[in-house]
Amino acid sequence: FDSSFAPSLGLAAVRMMGRVTTVVGSVASVTGVQGRGAKLDRRKMCRKAAFPFAAGILSGILCSTLKFMQTYVDDDNWIEENLVFDSTAYGSFGTCMSFMIVFRTAQSYSRYWEGIVAVYEIMGYLFNAASNCLAFARITKAEEMQVTNFKRLVVRLFSLLFCLVLRELEGSEVSSESALKFPVLDPRGIDQKTRAHLLNFKSHSRPEQVYQAISKVILDAQSSGVINTPPPIVGRIYQEMGLGMRTFQCAMKLAVVDFPAPYLLALKMMLVVHMLLTPVAVISWATTVAFSGFFCFVLVFTMFGLMQLAAELDNPFLDNGFGFDKMILQQKLNKALVTILLEEGRPVASLSQTAAILGSDDLEEMQASLIERGSMMSVMPKLPGQVEDSD
Repeated sequence: FDSSFAPSLGLAAVRMMGRVTTVVGSVASVTGVQGRGAKLDRRKMCRKAAFPFAAGILSGILCSTLKFMQTYVDDDNWIEENLVFDSTAYGSFGTCMSFMIVFRTAQSYSRYWEGIVAVYEIMGYLFNAASNCLAFARITKAEEMQVTNFKRLVVRLFSLLFCLVLRELEGSEVSSESALKFPVLDPRGIDQKTRAHLLNFKSHSRPEQVYQAISKVILDAQSSGVINTPPPIVGRIYQEMGLGMRTFQCAMKLAVVDFPAPYLLALKMMLVVHMLLTPVAVISWATTVAFSGFFCFVLVFTMFGLMQLAAELDNPFLDNGFGFDKMILQQKLNKALVTILLEEGRPVASLSQTAAILGSDDLEEMQASLIERGSMMSVMPKLPGQVEDSD
C-alpha cells in the first residue's frame, strides 16, 4: 500500500465535492430552484445530502455484491433458497412506509409555509404601527425638534424589534450589536443605556423588551403632547403591535416544537429495515449486477432523501442552507420605514389649483358614462339564437 495514495484520495474527494457544489449551483440557477426570496447554500446542501447518499451507496454495494455472488459464485443456489423472499411482502412494507413519509413531508411543507406567512404578517403589523405613530405625531402641541426626535427614535426601535424577532425565530443569541446579523436602522442612534439594556446577553426576551420600550415611548409622547391625537385612535398603534407580537408567539411554536418524536423514531426504524431489505428484494428480479446496484441505490436514496427534506422543512427559520432569505424582509422593512420618515417631511397632499371643479350634474353625468362603458352587454354583439330579455 502506497502511503502517498491516501492524501491523493483526499484531495480528489475535495475536488469532487467542489465540482458537485458548482454543478448544483448551476442547476439551481438554471432550473429556478433558487428563486426570488429563497436562499440556497450549496455547501450546506451537499452536506445535508451526504447521509442519504451514503445510505444509498451502502445499500447499492450490498445489492451488487449479493447479485455478483448469486450469479458467479453461488452454484448451489443458497442465496435464492435462503435469502430471496416474496416481493408482495416487500411491496406492502414499502407502501406503508411511503405513506408515512408522504404524510411527514406534507406536514413539514405546511409548517414551512405557515412560518413564512407569519413572518410577513409580523412585518406588516409592525409597519402599520410605525406608520400610525408618525402620522399621529402630526397633530402635536410639542416643539418641532421634539416631534422629529420622536419619529426618528420610533423608526429605529421598530427596525430593531423586527431584527430581534427574526433572530429569536432562528434560535440565535444576540450578545452585542455586531451579533444582530440583520441590518438595523442606525442602532447607535438609540441612547447607550437603552441599547445596552435591550441587547443584554443575559436576557432571553429581547423582542418583548423592545416592544415594551416602544410602548413606553408612545405613552410618554402622549403625555408630553407630541401625539395629541385622541386616545381611542392612538389605541390603533397598540392594536397593530399586539397583533404583530401575537403572530410572533404563534410562529415560535414552529421554531420550538418539533415533529412528534415517536413518529420520527418509528419512521427511522422502518427506513433502516427498508435499507437492509431492498438489496435482497432487488436481486430476485434484477438481471445484471450493475442494474441491481443502481436501482437499489435509487430506492434507498429517494426514501432517505425525502426524510431529510422533511426535516429541513420542519423549521423554516433555521439558517441551514435551505429556506427563504430573511435578510430581504429586514431590508424591505427598513426601506419602508425610511420612506415614511421622509414622507413626513414633505407637504401634505392637496388639490391642484388647475383641477376641474365638478358640480353634482357633472358627477352624475360622469357616473352614467362610466356605467355605460363598463357594461359588457352594451358593446357585445348578440349571439346567434340569443333571446332578448323582456320585462
